[in-house]
Amino acid sequence: MSSFQLKTLACIFMLIDHMGTIIFPQYILFRIIGRLAFPIFAWMITIGYEHTTNPINYMKRLGVFAVISQVPFSLAFGYKELNIFFTLFLGFINIYYYNKIEERKKRIFILIVFIILSTILNTDYSAYGILTIFFFYKYRDDFKEMVKYQGILNIYLVASCALVLFLNRKAINLDIFLQTVSLTSLFLIKKYNGQKGKNIKYAFYAFYPIHLIVLYVIKNKWL
Repeated sequence: MSSFQLKTLACIFMLIDHMGTIIFPQYILFRIIGRLAFPIFAWMITIGYEHTTNPINYMKRLGVFAVISQVPFSLAFGYKELNIFFTLFLGFINIYYYNKIEERKKRIFILIVFIILSTILNTDYSAYGILTIFFFYKYRDDFKEMVKYQGILNIYLVASCALVLFLNRKAINLDIFLQTVSLTSLFLIKKYNGQKGKNIKYAFYAFYPIHLIVLYVIKNKWL
């Protein structure tokens, strides 16, 4: 699969997920399918970094769309957290510095800084998102290691959520347990053939805020 095909699939999965959250919350299947979206977007960030000739411009683009998308995101979901573009933005900066710094301790420190920052800012997917992008980049040429670390992340996520749920049933969203389904997206990622495909990158960026606005209007005007 080319980058274009993977991004298209990710957008479809994301649209289904958001339809399930905003319009059809009674149908859990929408949310299950939606779990496939984020890992593909995370993979595209690592591939984007690897192929870009200007990482600073790439960062700026992610940052600009993060800001543009925040109002549609807040309107559509009513969340106080920051949208997924902020997570992708921070994840991209982290792998940028990972490549700039050679000392292992400093690399670990930078990773921890971005994990904490994503948690404090309450970005979508937060620390889980930062680590997914990082491990995808670090093991981009070793599919088995990618699967292993993504599995570890999901086990940790479920275990920590189970603990919080045990301590306070009202403190957590049970949808988090569905995230384990995201592991199946790795088999789509494995089919990536290194080809770019059609070049309509701004269309993919714009799709995020636009589809949120459309879903918000549908929910509030016609439902």
